[in-house]
Amino acid sequence: MLKDRVKSMFGMGGKKGKGGGGKSKSVVIVEDVDVGVPVREAYDQWTQFQEFASFAKGVVSVDRADDTKSNWTAKVAKSTRSWQASVTEQVPDRRISWTSEGAKATVKGVVTFHPITDDLTRVLLVLEYFPKGLFEKTGNIWRAQGRRARLDLKLYRKFITMRGEATDGWRGEIRDGEVVVEHDEAVEEEERAREEEPDDVEDVQDVQDTDDADDAEYDDAAEEEDEEWEEEEPDEELDDERAEATAGRR
Repeated sequence: MLKDRVKSMFGMGGKKGKGGGGKSKSVVIVEDVDVGVPVREAYDQWTQFQEFASFAKGVVSVDRADDTKSNWTAKVAKSTRSWQASVTEQVPDRRISWTSEGAKATVKGVVTFHPITDDLTRVLLVLEYFPKGLFEKTGNIWRAQGRRARLDLKLYRKFITMRGEATDGWRGEIRDGEVVVEHDEAVEEEERAREEEPDDVEDVQDVQDTDDADDAEYDDAAEEEDEEWEEEEPDEELDDERAEATAGRR
């Protein structure tokens, strides 16, 4: 259901071209993988685009031009291809959307991160592939792209799971292709939130300690009052003797 819901966001996938050729204008590729790390680690590692050359099949190099653009070079079969990717949306620990332009194809992509447990995250990758050129349009190149995406996800899982933590992370936020929250600003905000959290815990503990002290003080006061009441309580036997003596005098 999750795949179908995300796939429906790419409404252009599978449309038939004009002229009766029956060829689709674009192909949608959907793959997912579960990785044994917290969602933050899975997300942070994905933001390190330059690390894809360390594990992804055929990726030769990735150079980050700025916070939204990166240049990719990959070896496909016997040829080398290059393209530029532009991040259009990036929300920490949730999703990254991008478009890439190359000589052979235009690709729209989104990767989302879904925590299953504290130490297990599902990574869902959706690619919409727009082929360029006669060979790309008529051949089964999209099948190769699907296999490559599936393999790269498995290699990504192996890389991050074996490490157990991300090599680094970009914590900024991007909307409509523009950086709306800088990385340093986001990190400072997260650190501030972590510093305030222990204070809240201590405040709760102080309130609890105060309540316990008040309860103890109340119990002590009640106990002292009971003891005083017992001391002031008249002796029933003495009262009986006094009553008999008074009756004898009468």
